[in-house]
Amino acid sequence: MGHTYGTLERRLESFLEDHLDGLENEERVEALSWYCQGLGIPTPDKTVRSMAIAQSPKSVEARRQRMQRAVTHGRFSHEQVLERLQTTVFEGAAGDIDAYAIDDTGIAKKGTKSPGVHRQYSGTMGKIDNCQVLVSFHAVSDEFSTCLGIELYLPEAWTSSKARLDQAKVPDDRREHRTKSKIAIDLLQKAVRNGAPQRPVVADAGYGDSRDFRDAVSAIGLSYVVAVSSNTTVWPPGAEPRVPPREGKVGRPFSRDYDANGQSPQRVEAIAKRYWKSGKFREVIWRQGSQKPLSGKYIALRVKSAERRTKGRRAGPEVWLLIERDESRESGFKYYLSSFPETTSLKKLVRTAKVRWRIERDYRDLKQKLGFDRYEGRTWGGLHRHLAMAALLHAFLSIHREAFSPGPDESMDLDKESKRARD
Repeated sequence: MGHTYGTLERRLESFLEDHLDGLENEERVEALSWYCQGLGIPTPDKTVRSMAIAQSPKSVEARRQRMQRAVTHGRFSHEQVLERLQTTVFEGAAGDIDAYAIDDTGIAKKGTKSPGVHRQYSGTMGKIDNCQVLVSFHAVSDEFSTCLGIELYLPEAWTSSKARLDQAKVPDDRREHRTKSKIAIDLLQKAVRNGAPQRPVVADAGYGDSRDFRDAVSAIGLSYVVAVSSNTTVWPPGAEPRVPPREGKVGRPFSRDYDANGQSPQRVEAIAKRYWKSGKFREVIWRQGSQKPLSGKYIALRVKSAERRTKGRRAGPEVWLLIERDESRESGFKYYLSSFPETTSLKKLVRTAKVRWRIERDYRDLKQKLGFDRYEGRTWGGLHRHLAMAALLHAFLSIHREAFSPGPDESMDLDKESKRARD
């Protein structure tokens, strides 16, 4: 592997020093470093106390208190940590990044006082339940991924209650209600200002269904390949929608787009079924799996968005409609829209769409290995500092993935490497 555990431990200490130095006084920074390293220690419940027991069995309470105070009462913003982390990844691992993945994940919570907790839908839980929802963006490729930005979504039940916001110590600039899509765009904009290299954005239909989200991604200078629902409407291939000129001097002027050849907007589901019958789908292998190549049947067509046409919204610019045959779905297909250039190959479209799987693995590793979903406090700042520490350790493990993950599907774990060294 080329690394010993001692070498990696020293590298971790140096990595944490680079990203935490100067955020607080030296004692607080030391405690933050302990906290971050503690997240990587396998413990039954990932509480601060259990981390303190594992790290310092002779002075458990003293260490627990220092770590708790550093995270809960820290005077620094989690964004300072993530900005430093972004700089590290953008400058040192840009070649590992194929795309930026956007998604959100739910954390089950009891009670009503933890910031953002509410009965709401969580895709992670697959139902409406009491939970917090976190929006995040990750740098991803088939071999590399790490979280570079994250923020709690606040439902309107929270943003409309000053008492709850005050109690959770939500910052003044986070008190207006923002949709998950708006939070995601804000995260991307900050990353672009921080030197993010040009890479496409990938996301599921929860974001792709929003034309405002797609337009905002384009407005900040990034392309996209995003999933959309089967009822998304588009102008079919060959249509040239435009608002007809007014006829004569009387009568109301036209306000909607029409196609001169009589074509009408169609749901992507109808287009998929028609082209499937035509036999024009092609087999595409998008990557090598652990046992066999991963492949599927696809077709890509040039279309224009017809969303909100009845509200007077004009047709969008020409984009790719990528259709995947997927018999596990009720419609039999999966759909994506992409702003990639017209010259883009079908294989590139498919490979980019499929790379989104890495964000699901990140969530799994962050929750199962690094205590991402185990914050014990009830303040906005404390929660986000905890999340930043988890993201920081995850990034270190991702950068040193060859040392921590001998198999392609094995999760990264500091203790695993430590055990190898002892054995």
